[in-house]
Amino acid sequence: MKSLHFWQRLSLQITVPIVVIALIILGSLNYYLIKAQQEEAYQRAELELRSMVVVAQGSMNRIFAINRFNALAELLSEIHVHPQVRHAAVLDSDGKFMAFYNANIVDPSIQSFIQDVPQQALQNAGRSGVTQITYHPEHKHFVAIVPVLTGPDLEVELKRNILLISYAHDNTWYKLSSIALNELVVFLTVLFALGVLLWLGLQIVIVRPVAQLVSKLDRFAKREKIEPLPGRRYNELNLLGEALINAAQAREQYEQHLNKLSAAVEQSSDSIVITDLDARIEYVNQAFTDITGFSANEVLGRDPKVLASGNTPQSTYEAMWSALTQGKIWQGELYNRRKDGSEYREWATISPLRDDDGNITHYLASKQNITEKRAAEAQLNYLAYYDVLTGLPNRTKCLELLSEFMQQRTPRKFGAVVLFDLDGLQRINDVRGFEFGDKVLLAVSERLASIVKHQTDAVLGNLGGDLFALLLPAHSEREHMLAHSKVMVQEVLDEISRELVISDESLTITASAGMVLYPEYADTPEAIIRHAETAIHNAKESGGNQLAVYNPAYSYQLEQRFEIERELREAMMLNQLELYVQPQQHANGEIVGVEVLCRWHHPERGMVPPGIFIEIAEKSDLIVELGDWILSEAITLLNKLPAHMTLAVNISLRQFRKYDFVFKIERLLLRSGVEPHRLILEVTENLFVEDFEDIALKMKTLKQSGVQFSIDDFGTGYSSLGYLNQLPLDELKIDKSFVDGIGDHHKEKLVEMVISMGKHLDLRVVAEGVETKSQVQYLQEQSADIVCQGYYFAKPLPAVAFIEGSK
Repeated sequence: MKSLHFWQRLSLQITVPIVVIALIILGSLNYYLIKAQQEEAYQRAELELRSMVVVAQGSMNRIFAINRFNALAELLSEIHVHPQVRHAAVLDSDGKFMAFYNANIVDPSIQSFIQDVPQQALQNAGRSGVTQITYHPEHKHFVAIVPVLTGPDLEVELKRNILLISYAHDNTWYKLSSIALNELVVFLTVLFALGVLLWLGLQIVIVRPVAQLVSKLDRFAKREKIEPLPGRRYNELNLLGEALINAAQAREQYEQHLNKLSAAVEQSSDSIVITDLDARIEYVNQAFTDITGFSANEVLGRDPKVLASGNTPQSTYEAMWSALTQGKIWQGELYNRRKDGSEYREWATISPLRDDDGNITHYLASKQNITEKRAAEAQLNYLAYYDVLTGLPNRTKCLELLSEFMQQRTPRKFGAVVLFDLDGLQRINDVRGFEFGDKVLLAVSERLASIVKHQTDAVLGNLGGDLFALLLPAHSEREHMLAHSKVMVQEVLDEISRELVISDESLTITASAGMVLYPEYADTPEAIIRHAETAIHNAKESGGNQLAVYNPAYSYQLEQRFEIERELREAMMLNQLELYVQPQQHANGEIVGVEVLCRWHHPERGMVPPGIFIEIAEKSDLIVELGDWILSEAITLLNKLPAHMTLAVNISLRQFRKYDFVFKIERLLLRSGVEPHRLILEVTENLFVEDFEDIALKMKTLKQSGVQFSIDDFGTGYSSLGYLNQLPLDELKIDKSFVDGIGDHHKEKLVEMVISMGKHLDLRVVAEGVETKSQVQYLQEQSADIVCQGYYFAKPLPAVAFIEGSK
């Protein structure tokens, strides 16, 4: 902060003028006071002189009236005794000293005094008899000319004598010699002390606070923190200090807010550009430099058109300026070019900036680089409508194209949709991996494309995975389209079945095809595709590598299956399922156990055959839920059977392969308290086709708990018999088809083989489907321990009824 000279300090600049003004005021007062005193002294001196001359005039008149002239000297002496009287004399009517008055004794200078008095004045006074008093400033005295009588005769013409008195009075301004120096010194000392005290007071009350305020203003200018003034002063300076602190706080808050805005603008990921009304750039942020490659110095003062790539439509610029000139905000997409020449796309929001009066002063452009966003949108659009692996139109795109074909169709013209689904691709993926399977899909899609390219306006698509679609526009009559499509489909199937070489490995793959003509059975793209999928499903169930043309009966069958599956789920919740049992007994009629069967009492369909709903359930995980319910109910039932009886439960492939299958069985047995060896789990040979080790581990674990295992339908499934020595089996069940062959010499050999195998492996043998006495006799001849199950002994009956009958 700049230092001040002594004479520039506020305390001195205030004190000196105040002291000078005080002196002037005191001098003025003194002047008028002295002047008044002088006038009063003048008037008092004149009045005193008049009083004196009146008394003296009367005395002399008496003296002259009685002729006592010897008393004149005494009277003059008394007059002369007055300190202000310089001269006193009596003149005769001619202006001469009276002979009896000794002037030398009184005052030798009286002669010059009398000579200075004008004779005319003396004569006028003598004739008029009026006393005259005049002041002579040059002699600094009053002169009194007093007429007195000359004798006792008053009747004659008066010839008056004159009493002449000189009365000293100085009416001039004070002289230095008349000043009281001591009093003056005291007065000036007091005045100086008061000035010093005033200066000190100003230092404390004004100068120092002002200096502090100046210091705080300096700190304010430097944006340093400002503390409150020390002490509490109830004056304007305190208010000023508080106002300064408030201003500093307000500025700090404003600057913080401004800094936030500035930081937000500067650090924004969006490109910020501010231009004047002539579109000259005045400000750009760092994001602008990062995006465009231009530094701020390279673009300041230039038109933003420097970024234009030439690909932005002119209509966009016209709309932009139309909005801005109306004071509106404009938003739109711009195609711009970087400094290196590469093009990018921006989403710009341009807003007019206004001053306090509402006048537009600048334009603010906030621009977001959407190059990657647009690329991502294009990629998403591609992913939404095209298969990633093959690059073919996906289901959504195929539905759109099929909708267009249907709109373009003319009356009595038919089109076709053919779906191709590869047979056994899942097995290839399991064996060789999905990467190998993807290569197979690519190879197949190339073969399909090589054939389809010769079809006018045909579209090849991929509906997901290994399901390909061929869309043929409606250009032909029905029979022609059907015949043409069949020929082409067969050509495609033949092409697909040709040997493939994938990663130096040769393989052959086939495909199933489903075709539907439109709009024969559907008038929407979704329904047409759905019918084609139904047809291909039928082709696969028929063995694959063939074409199935859609028939409404296919949809009816699928609809029936769907309804049964849905209603079966409801049946488990609504207790529509019931356990039935069929006894297992020796030929002599002794019952040794039962097999649990499931029956469905449908409220509308009646008794639904298990061959229908069990088959449908096995095609989904519904069989697991159904199997869990049967197991739970069966073990509860087992607890109610006689202690010597066993209970057999069929277990599906899906249910057995669940990771928690063993845990569920053991938990049910533990909760029920049933002896585990009374529970027999029946499985088919197909269970051992895949993941044999896991199946064997589960069986051995349950075997350790006491659970028994039976091979159901033995001899009709998996052809390998090696598993018989590796698994903890307890029972073999002869399939009903073998029992039905009893009576035929060749077929009886199969029954004998199974019974013999059971004996050698120490396994219990159960013959199911026994319906005649001859069958019972034959089986008893082969083995006295064989267990029979069939209608000959008893039909399946409700479990409740069986328990009641066994009591």
